[in-house]
Amino acid sequence: MPIVAGTAYVDPDHRDTLLAGLAPSLRRVRTTPGCLDYVVAADPIEPDRVNIYERWESQAHLDAHLAGVAQAPMPHVRSVQVVRYEIGGSSRLQG
Repeated sequence: MPIVAGTAYVDPDHRDTLLAGLAPSLRRVRTTPGCLDYVVAADPIEPDRVNIYERWESQAHLDAHLAGVAQAPMPHVRSVQVVRYEIGGSSRLQG
């Protein structure tokens, strides 16, 4: 199970507009086969930080998603760092 996690740093004055503009694509990706979770959200502490989190059923599902992703220019994004983790197992912490 691949998990994708990362951070982006953006101009704080444009963060809310950026996230609002991403909302339609986030809704669409969440309906993609194999997508278990997909979040791009404002960090509650750092005003210029955006947190990225994705969880996929398989690498094949993630690959299919990435093949359809167009890289649009985002002028207010200063940096992005995203890492893919391969998870071999999981267990509940609570609930």
